Parts: sequence; C-alpha cells; structure tokens
Amino acid sequence: MIKSKKKLIFLFIIISICSYLILSYSIKFYFSESTNFKLSEPDELSNLSKIEFNDSDGVNYIISDFRGKMILMNLWATWCLPCRVEMPSLDNLQKEIGDKNFQVVIVAVERTAYSEIDKFLKEIAIENLKNYHDPTTMLGQHINAKGLPVTLLINKKGKEIGRFDGPLEWDSKEVMDYLTKLKELNN
Repeated sequence: MIKSKKKLIFLFIIISICSYLILSYSIKFYFSESTNFKLSEPDELSNLSKIEFNDSDGVNYIISDFRGKMILMNLWATWCLPCRVEMPSLDNLQKEIGDKNFQVVIVAVERTAYSEIDKFLKEIAIENLKNYHDPTTMLGQHINAKGLPVTLLINKKGKEIGRFDGPLEWDSKEVMDYLTKLKELNN
C-alpha cells in the first residue's frame, strides 16, 4: 500500500513538471510569434458608435464619448491568461504615450463582478487604466472578435482603423513608435 502511494505521488510530480514545462514553452512560443507587430486593417472602416460598456460606478459609455481622441480599445477577461500577461504593457503604454489625444481603454468582456475585476487590476498594480466592463459580453460579438484578447485602434471620429488579435507587448519600442506616429498623423 505504501509503495503504491509513493508511486502515485512520484507520478503526480512527474506529470506536474511535464505539464508546467509544456505550458511554459507554449506561452513563450505564443508570445514570440506575436511580437512582430502589425495591425490588420478592417475591410471597411466600421462605425463603432453604438458599442456600449460601463465603468465600475455603473456609468454607461459609448465610443463617441471618446470622440476627438484616438483610442486603443483592448477587450479582455480575467480568465484569459494571455490577456492577464499583456495587461501591464497596456498600463505602461497609457503611462508613456497617453494624453488628451490618445487613450488606452480596457474593457473586460465577462460576467464577473466589477469588484473582482478591480481586485485583479489592483493585484497586478495597474495604475494608469480605468476599469471598463461589458457584463453582457455583447461587445465581442458586435466587433466579430475571434477570441481574446483583441485590440482595436479607433480614430478620432470613432471609426475602427486597425485591429490586433492576440497578446502583444504594447510597450515595446516598435509598437510605441508606431502608435506615436499614428497619433501625430491623427492630430
């Protein structure tokens, strides 16, 4: 009985180590493939004026509330590992290039309570991003998101001008230079 218990424990440890190594390699591979930044262009400039979401105080927002500034809208969820990993880089992007003409807007697309989302953002020290939320999860459907995270670049008129599916290091030099140039062109 003791030998079989030891074998089970040993087997469990081996499986755990293998799972960890496979998962670590998969995440590293996934992110290394996505560092070559290129926004895909929408087939047509889609008007996103009817997209609704709200903040943790329950105030409703639509894209036109941000009219006059270019926004990088990131749809994410607390259960999405790639979303969680890229969140600090979005926070840093807002800190570095966010201003009256450019804003990073993160929208949690999930039914989780605001308090849980706020708690997660505090745990990972997000300081420069406001918590927006779509508890109906309709936002992802409205923009035809294939998965999370998905990030939209929206011009000053509220039109989608680019999209990036998947995680990215948003505060990398390449991405920040690209967005800074776009920001200058949109002024």
